[in-house]
Amino acid sequence: MKKESTQPRPVLIIVSCIVLAVLIFTALRVISYGYVPVDDAMRHVAKAISGKGWEEILVLRPEITMDSHIGWHKMLEFIYHITGCSADQLVVFSIVSLFVVFCVVPIFFLKRPEAWLMALLCIVVANFGSLFRVFLGRPFIFTMAVIVFLGLVWPRFKSKPIPWPSVIILTVLIALATWIHCLWYMFALPVLCFFLAREWRAGMILSACVLVGVMIGSLLTGHPIQFFMQTTGHFFHSLGDHTLARQLVTEFQPFNGDVMIAMVILAILFWRALRKSWSFKVIDNPLFILAGVSWVLGFFVVRVWTDWGIPAVCVWIALEFEEYLKSVMDTLSWKRVGLSLVLAFVLFIAVTSDYNGRWTNSLSVHYLSAEKPEHRKWLPEKGGIIYSNDMTVFYQTFFANPHAEWRYILGFEPTMMPPEDLAIYRKIQWNYGAMEAFEPWVKKMRPEDRLIVRAGSKPGIKELEWNMAVSGTWIGRLPRE
Repeated sequence: MKKESTQPRPVLIIVSCIVLAVLIFTALRVISYGYVPVDDAMRHVAKAISGKGWEEILVLRPEITMDSHIGWHKMLEFIYHITGCSADQLVVFSIVSLFVVFCVVPIFFLKRPEAWLMALLCIVVANFGSLFRVFLGRPFIFTMAVIVFLGLVWPRFKSKPIPWPSVIILTVLIALATWIHCLWYMFALPVLCFFLAREWRAGMILSACVLVGVMIGSLLTGHPIQFFMQTTGHFFHSLGDHTLARQLVTEFQPFNGDVMIAMVILAILFWRALRKSWSFKVIDNPLFILAGVSWVLGFFVVRVWTDWGIPAVCVWIALEFEEYLKSVMDTLSWKRVGLSLVLAFVLFIAVTSDYNGRWTNSLSVHYLSAEKPEHRKWLPEKGGIIYSNDMTVFYQTFFANPHAEWRYILGFEPTMMPPEDLAIYRKIQWNYGAMEAFEPWVKKMRPEDRLIVRAGSKPGIKELEWNMAVSGTWIGRLPRE
């Protein structure tokens, strides 16, 4: 292996700038299409703009008494009030800021930052959907960035004395992730993997960081006990209140093994063996074990793999490529600049390509808006409730009408509904959206309420009068006298 030069490294600075530039330009190119995520990014932005609590937005079961993502909403509210930006601009901020936070962390730790581009390119080619998630503008991406940071910094925990700057930064990041994202209990997973790897000292330091960080993050919510109880209860409800796996929201369903990324990992291991540089520590380390455990748990809940396994895999691949590059290319070689430029170009094209309309599909979305007279007369009246079996109705309608004085029976998680409404919703799912299954909701409807259904033809519920407000979206109400 070639020795790393101890001289000033202008090549490293240039390469780092190339990596940083392509990541920023990639994010800017994506949003230039007019891309808007189709799910939670819209409801986070609308929540921040509305200035309302969830009880004023959704029909909730009694146990839901606080905002679990209070940190992220506080940040968005701050940006909204100091800038006066629009909802679309706040979505842009969400997408770009979280993507950059996730992608720039390795630049400060890798001696060969171009290895990070190689890792991202591997993931993009193997399964673009895994990297697509970092463009969703949702707070889980911050937690993914924390895993990336942990994957790069943890070797420092093995040596004495304790690296206090790294420990403090990690603790602060975990506190922020708890405050922003609320899945504090999932940090038990990397802790477990450190002990499975028998990294006792590093595992103990990480355990302390998690314990202190989670406590600080929960205190930041202003209601720590309530926060712990609600998030823990939500975990059991969201994964347990169903009969069939297909009744879960998509990201809580099982996955099929992400075969292509598994093949990439196996190929890298085989490549290492061919180079006669095999070491058991390549797989017997917390990072690889975290990826492996997350992959196995993905057969139960895919989000464990996408949110915890994928960041670990990205860092593991980057470290594998970094080790190889160190052995074949001197740190001061200008070949590194050429390689970085090629990688940057290919990654930029691969990610920003509008394959299958992935960045422009949102341009054809027509929102129901109370500002349009033709929609206003069909939307709910003050104090009304929107009944629907489609979360997209909630995301899009709430995004377009954050100040509306109606509520939604179905929001971003079905198990937040009152139990009797959840039972109706599960029956609708069981019957694949058959119109007969909506009957209990139709019987509950008041003149100010609406039933909104996404369908290609007029719903066959004769008790209601219908209007197709936008293409494929039907609004039903009780007949007017």
